[in-house]
This record gives sequence, structure tokens and C-alpha cells, in this order.
Amino acid sequence: MSSKLGLIISMVFFMMFYTLSVDVICIQYFYSDLDTKSVAIGYDISHTYEIDEEYIASLEEKYHVTISDISPLEPDFGDMVSYTLTRSYKPIIVSRNEIQIKVRRETVCGYY
Repeated sequence: MSSKLGLIISMVFFMMFYTLSVDVICIQYFYSDLDTKSVAIGYDISHTYEIDEEYIASLEEKYHVTISDISPLEPDFGDMVSYTLTRSYKPIIVSRNEIQIKVRRETVCGYY
């Protein structure tokens, strides 16, 4: 009898640990995905010196991320451009609210 009760209680803890590990793996996956997309976006930005709202919107639509904190908006050849990529994730057990996963990167204009 006690072994069956112990098995039932241990299954509850196992399921909680399992859902927590799924959340951590998903958060790591989204972070790695943002990091990969930041390389491609950095290449696109360094290729194009003209950064306007239409260009940012096209990048957001192409890569399915939110791009913010771009500075400077009108870079010259050799300038450092910094930007932040954001993506939201609705976790299972870590939090009740959506988590914003952010990656901040820099690129040099004209350096491919």
C-alpha cells in the first residue's frame, strides 16, 4: 500500500519536473533561434546603410521577430549599429505571463 502511495506522489513530482524541463528547453531553443536570426539580420543591416521603418518592418516580417533600439538610424560606412531582437514565449509552468526573450547585438556597416 505504501509503495503505491509513494509511486503516485513521485509521479506528481516527476510531471512537475518534466514540464519545468520542457519550459527550459523551449526558452533555450527560442534564445538560440534569436541568436541565429541576429546574425542574418546583422548581415542584412551591414549590407544596407539605409535603415527606415519600411526596412525594419520587412525584416520583422521576414524573420518573425520584433526589432527595437536601433541606433544610429542613419549609419555611415564603418559605423557600429546596435539593435535588439525580441520574441515572446508563453511558458507552461515557469510563469503565468508571457516571457520576453531578448538578444542585443551589434554590427559594422560595410563589413560583410
